Amino acid sequence: MQNSQNKPVETAISSVWDDDIPDGGKHGWVKIKDNRIHVFPPRQGGRPASIRGAAPVSLIVNKNIIAGTAPIDEEDIVTWELQHEPLFEIKVSPDQMEAYLILHEKVRYEWNLVDTPASTQLTVQAAPNRERIIETLEFTHIMDALESRHIIKNIDKAAILQELDLPSGKPVVVARGQASIPGTDARLELFFPEQIESVFHEAGGVIDHRSYRRIPSVHEGEVIATKHAPVTGLPGYDVFGNELSPRPAHDLEVTPGEFTEMNAAGEIVALRPGRPRMTGRGNRRQVDISSAFVVNGDVDLRTGNIVFAGDVIVHGNVTDHMIIESLGNVYIHGNVYNSTITATGSISIQGTVIGGRVYSGYFGVMFNRMYAASKQLSHEMRQLDMAAQVLADELRTRNQPIRYSQMVMLLIERKFRTIPELGRELLQVFSSIQYIQTKDTEQLKLMLADLMSSASILEKVDEQSIRSMRGYLDRLYASVSSMQEIQVNIELSRCQSSEIKSNGDIIVTREGVLQSNLYSAGSIAFIKEQSVCRGSRLEAEERIIAGIVGSDANARCVLQAKQHVYIKKLYNGYIIVDQHRWNVIDMMHDQLFDAEYMQIHAPIHSSTV
Repeated sequence: MQNSQNKPVETAISSVWDDDIPDGGKHGWVKIKDNRIHVFPPRQGGRPASIRGAAPVSLIVNKNIIAGTAPIDEEDIVTWELQHEPLFEIKVSPDQMEAYLILHEKVRYEWNLVDTPASTQLTVQAAPNRERIIETLEFTHIMDALESRHIIKNIDKAAILQELDLPSGKPVVVARGQASIPGTDARLELFFPEQIESVFHEAGGVIDHRSYRRIPSVHEGEVIATKHAPVTGLPGYDVFGNELSPRPAHDLEVTPGEFTEMNAAGEIVALRPGRPRMTGRGNRRQVDISSAFVVNGDVDLRTGNIVFAGDVIVHGNVTDHMIIESLGNVYIHGNVYNSTITATGSISIQGTVIGGRVYSGYFGVMFNRMYAASKQLSHEMRQLDMAAQVLADELRTRNQPIRYSQMVMLLIERKFRTIPELGRELLQVFSSIQYIQTKDTEQLKLMLADLMSSASILEKVDEQSIRSMRGYLDRLYASVSSMQEIQVNIELSRCQSSEIKSNGDIIVTREGVLQSNLYSAGSIAFIKEQSVCRGSRLEAEERIIAGIVGSDANARCVLQAKQHVYIKKLYNGYIIVDQHRWNVIDMMHDQLFDAEYMQIHAPIHSSTV
């Protein structure tokens, strides 16, 4: 709100002459009397007067607002106005969910110019006349202002009246919107643990360290999970009454597996006893009962490599250069020697891993030979088909017709030599599969066999067969990928000269880790304080909890984590937490390395790994 008071300049007349005229009137001069500005010109050779306004007075000379000091004479038209703050303001929050009243003044007084003696350089001042009120703020003024701003929702009239009665001068909320209530996503409630549990039992005062792993199991007819449907949210509105849409609820696609069924209430029921498992990614989940392949002795040349679409249980050792590939969990009660273990679920090894490669979850999929070979072969077959089409177009332009099978044979012999190699690798994997083959698998095996010789390529391969093979391969690696379980871990007692990778946690239960590389998408934890970590590299996306790290013999380790690293006893080692690095050379005890500690204590320049 702005209060303007405009007055014209008085011309020089004898009635305003007085004894206070500066310099005897040689120069121009100005005075203020009775709320009027009087301007007089200079005599011959004199300077014109100058004038400026002091806040809240704003001077306007010849319809131009002046900033600072400006010269004037009797020809100029001078007016003045007052620049006041409004009695109140209405402000709206950036999200338009709240409106605020800011009360500056309840009343507005008349203002008059302050009488000022004649001067060649005059500052115009004004003062309120508190005996004359020209405007009073009323409740209706505020309501009208809210309405003019189209603020209509949830107006707090009591807050407005209270602020008028006891002004605070602070922003007061006088209107509020209603936030939307977001939808509730569908969820899957599980009635079984997703990971292997370690429970130690005491019998006769002795703790059983051999039978502490509890594998989740259910009975036939047992409800193992329930899908809860999504719930639609409720809309809200801002202070202007605009509707605010709620966050939509997302559904979850839940399907039963081969040995489960889902009823109308969303309950998933086991059709046979066994270990329940949940697989899938994104917004897709499948709940099923995993079957198990049991080896009552060692995995060796007599058993051959094991490829199984379920859990694998080994009651003995895994001997040199063997492979276990499980589309489920793997439980090994003995040791692992120079072998590869992959699982789309969790892996539990009670014994020692020496020279092993152990991969679970996502890494169990990526290092699964069936997945890797079928995906790579599908890519190569796609490139082969495209190359054959290009070659056929080129030959047609030269009027040199050639059979599709001939082009495929030539391309495989000259450019795509890896195709037969990948085919042989897949056939070798199929020969190790420990479950009944599907029709797709049997058909794919026949097609792969056709790629092994030039004669069979010429006789049996055509465009349709190549594309059919690609379809079988795509479905094969997609089915392996879909078997990745949600919550996985790797549990072992000791490893040496090995590589361990888990999409979840890695748990070291006994002696520790020697000259090995461990990676966890979760945390790495050594259960015993006496467990050692020597000459190894450990990397975790979350935390590392270790016992004894390094040694007097300088078996240095690298421990890297995003959140923190805790070490019970550290001889030496290279510690990395988030972006902070520290080459520790002095012994430390019970030390927690987090970003804050590292920022304060770690040297600015630490040597590299």
